[in-house]
Amino acid sequence: MEEAYWQIVEARDREDYIALWDEGFVGWPCDSPAPVRKDVVRSDPFGKFEGLKKFQLERKAVELFQDVAIAYYSVTAAYTPKAGSNEVVAFRCMHTWRKTDRVWVIIGGMSAPGQSLK
Repeated sequence: MEEAYWQIVEARDREDYIALWDEGFVGWPCDSPAPVRKDVVRSDPFGKFEGLKKFQLERKAVELFQDVAIAYYSVTAAYTPKAGSNEVVAFRCMHTWRKTDRVWVIIGGMSAPGQSLK
């Protein structure tokens, strides 16, 4: 599901991206001063990923508890931010997924910044 998540981000598929998030989602992205809910995801789904060119995931740990999965991984992403310069960033990410009606959705998550690899 994490690979699918990033492929949807890369494709800028707004409908599929919004569908990944549970209505009760709460998470804390590294670029936010406080936890956010799904309304924030709906309002600007790709803002922080603007200019994404490619990504690489490195799985750190995944644990499955019946209908809940917790995935920890690091991301290396190459993108061109609004300023126009090419950058490569690394960060840590965690998503908690829940399977409902045969569909996995994100119910929680958190990310932490890494070093710029410019």
